[in-house]
Amino acid sequence: MGKAEVPEMPGTRTPGRRPSTTRASIVAVALELFARQGYEATSVEQIADAAHISRRTLFRYFPGKAAIAWGEFDDQIDLMLEYLAGVPEQTPLRDALADALIEFNTFPASQTEVHRLRMRLLLSVDELQAHSTLVYADWRRAVAGFIADRRGETVDDLVPSATAHAALGIALSAYRLWVAEPGADQARLHALLRQGTQILA
Repeated sequence: MGKAEVPEMPGTRTPGRRPSTTRASIVAVALELFARQGYEATSVEQIADAAHISRRTLFRYFPGKAAIAWGEFDDQIDLMLEYLAGVPEQTPLRDALADALIEFNTFPASQTEVHRLRMRLLLSVDELQAHSTLVYADWRRAVAGFIADRRGETVDDLVPSATAHAALGIALSAYRLWVAEPGADQARLHALLRQGTQILA
């Protein structure tokens, strides 16, 4: 869930030009390996070799293989917080959350298949599911904070907390349907997200 930060897939750069080492380029390399040989069969060493960096350098960017698959999710949460901070007060809460979900899950059309691959991994690999506990807690807290501010409550009060859990459930359910639907494009994902938010108050 979240925008795919993959600016350049391996094999698309100018021959002879050494790629700069960034978090996004490491993610691109890792996703290509995961697609070709499977998540479990891909080692951190293989990712480092394919990215032309040392294992030690890779660990300066990511604490482990699961974090690589998640990419720059923490940066995307920060961007969502910025987006929510700019939502006009008069915007109904349900509409604000629907718009935020769509904004958070918008990515370049050229990255659709890469994003679908990433989400299939995140939704199906046990190790990534375990890692999601911490990642999703940060996402829910961001959403709950927005709702709490609107209601003059705290993130731990019932409505902000429950609504954040519901919003996450909507997003995950929409993604499960989206990745299972052959050829589904970004517009289809957005339609599922907006349809799902209709259950929110």
